[in-house]
Amino acid sequence: KYVRNYQAPMREIQFLMNEVNDFQGHYQKLEKTNGEQATPDMVDMILEEMGKFSENELAPLNEVADQEGCKHLGPNEVITPPGFKEAYQNFIEGGWVGLSFPEEYGGQGLPQSLGLFQAELTASANWTWTMFPGLSKGAINTLISHGSDDLKKKYLEKLISGEWTGTMCLTEPQCGSDLGQVSTKAEPTGDGKYKITGTKIFISCGEHDFTDNILHCVLARLPDAPPGTKGISLFAVPKRKVNADGSAGDLNNASIGRIEDKMGCHGSPTCEINFEDAEGELIGTPNKGLNHMFTFINTSRLGTAIQGLAACEASYQNALTYARDRLAMRSLSGSKNP
Repeated sequence: KYVRNYQAPMREIQFLMNEVNDFQGHYQKLEKTNGEQATPDMVDMILEEMGKFSENELAPLNEVADQEGCKHLGPNEVITPPGFKEAYQNFIEGGWVGLSFPEEYGGQGLPQSLGLFQAELTASANWTWTMFPGLSKGAINTLISHGSDDLKKKYLEKLISGEWTGTMCLTEPQCGSDLGQVSTKAEPTGDGKYKITGTKIFISCGEHDFTDNILHCVLARLPDAPPGTKGISLFAVPKRKVNADGSAGDLNNASIGRIEDKMGCHGSPTCEINFEDAEGELIGTPNKGLNHMFTFINTSRLGTAIQGLAACEASYQNALTYARDRLAMRSLSGSKNP
């Protein structure tokens, strides 16, 4: 049994929402994102339930995640720390992934800020676990903004339900932030699909045991692509090919070479993924992949901001507990706790 070390700061959140900022007045103006449904009672219920989940299910998993981490068992098998998979199943059963995504794809269509409040709570309780559904949000936003109707139909409901997850695949061994050096290739097969070949590194949550399929959003080059960043395209490359009935099918030649040995964040696997003629489909416009990927990157930027806030909150809470328990110095009126 692991120790719970986080308490959701509900009083502070509600004070900022209702006293400092007029979120209820703001929500009533949001016609396109069901703002009228975000009533005070609804918002309080969402925050309170996510607070309980974060305190009771996620926070206790930090210690085991740090001690045991993830295990790479094979080219398509990574085991997450004990309790992570079960917590994820409880999370998706509650419909939490789809809280702020469109109803037409199975989401609840509530305001985006509610999704950020939810993410703050889970991130403060357990950042490495939060990375899994957090990356799916980036894939969802990218498909909504740039995907064809066929891609939306194939992937969005599964991603928004949490049945499948998503990743972003940018970095390669020879290039980090200089994406103009991306060398992963995309060869057209003549049927609207492409064969993707190349190696991507530092792919967060690139393999795991939460779901039976993972959608990788992969930057690659077409044969006639111009050099530099103007010649990069974006592709949807699943871990498993998708059958005609929408289920996950055969493995798609996207294998895990290794997971990184990191100083921290042991609960999330950072993967090297080797694509060898993996089947992919174009997202958006050829040679505009970096432009499209910035939808994912901007989602991740919000996540990174939440990560910083979460680290501050968790650090403060643990430091406060320590400071209250650790008595120091001598009372001016004499000994009090000999």
